[in-house]
Amino acid sequence: MKVIVIGSGLAGLSTALMLTEAGHRVDIISKGLGGLLLSTGSLDVYGWTPAGEPVMKPFERIATLDDPTHPYAAIGVEGVRRGIGWLTQRLALISAPQDQETNSLIPTAVGAVRPVFARHSTLLPLEDGQKLVVVAIKQFKDFPAQLIADNLSRSPLVDVSARAISIDLDLRSHEADSAATNIARFLDTDTGRAAILTALRGRIQPDEIVVLPAVLGLDPQTYHYLSQELGVRISEVPVTPPSVPGRRLNDALVQAAKASRIDISTNAQVIGFDHSDGVVSAVHIQRAGRVTVSHVDAVIHAGGGFESGSLTRDPDGTITERTFQLPVREAEDIFSSGIAVDNKMHPVDGDGNVVYRNIYLAGSILGGSHAPVEKSGEGIALGSAWVAAQSAMSEGENR
Repeated sequence: MKVIVIGSGLAGLSTALMLTEAGHRVDIISKGLGGLLLSTGSLDVYGWTPAGEPVMKPFERIATLDDPTHPYAAIGVEGVRRGIGWLTQRLALISAPQDQETNSLIPTAVGAVRPVFARHSTLLPLEDGQKLVVVAIKQFKDFPAQLIADNLSRSPLVDVSARAISIDLDLRSHEADSAATNIARFLDTDTGRAAILTALRGRIQPDEIVVLPAVLGLDPQTYHYLSQELGVRISEVPVTPPSVPGRRLNDALVQAAKASRIDISTNAQVIGFDHSDGVVSAVHIQRAGRVTVSHVDAVIHAGGGFESGSLTRDPDGTITERTFQLPVREAEDIFSSGIAVDNKMHPVDGDGNVVYRNIYLAGSILGGSHAPVEKSGEGIALGSAWVAAQSAMSEGENR
């Protein structure tokens, strides 16, 4: 089966790999880099109730949601489990909880505490009784170590003690404020690793966890090397983009896609398509000023929502889906607007009728959620990716 996947974010890359693992031919078409570069690199399933209470059992929570318009209503608990499980088993970068059920608590870049399900392997969960030393890097201004330490010490969600220190890495003599990726590249070098080890040695107690901004190398081995050399536990804290953990996750998925011979075309977009009787037979792809026609058996639309331009709002307030002119289910909160789907991830109209039988949707193009507020983005992305891939394969055999 030949499949075109639109989008190179978490949902697009994951769906493409799932299909390729089953022996199908997949091309990815994307206007640019996916949203993983802006993410924390961890996986949220469901973190907060509408009332602002932390959720510790996310699968129990989504099983009891009474909102039929939420993407989880179509994806189902099993779809979310399978999607999350697929990624945590495929990539060593992501650590799932031992019981496969419970959120962990991690610190934010201001010292607040929030739930997360599967963590980037460099993020240690907070637990009662821990002693933390929060480390500011002089050349990185987006990590207020004293504020973080103070807020963690008085958090109502976990009982930890924290203190703050500051180190000087002297990355570039002309830079007083550096980007996270610049520091990460520096720490990937022998010079950078030696510099941070020298700065930290003698300032850490053996029973303390070292808490640093998430800048410990684009190469995942840098974190493990520093932990081993210091002989203590180190935990990164997600900071403002560009995201180093998100970059690591993106790089791992892109490398896996290339190793699987998936063709990834960036600076490209689908600008038209051929269809008959509710089935798309070909898509028209614009690359570098030329248009080619690719015949397809199925299309996975994981091109994102407003953030990527897949959904746009006209001056009169009308929201449209740009690629296939799919019907948009508008919500009172504009950012909850998106495409409605059935339990196979087909796009459906206002009456629940399938629009195209071989188009499947995945990721943030789905409407009905408040993902940034409830912290459900990766659960929706991977759950819908899993269901879309399985549906495309099973229906493709019978079409």
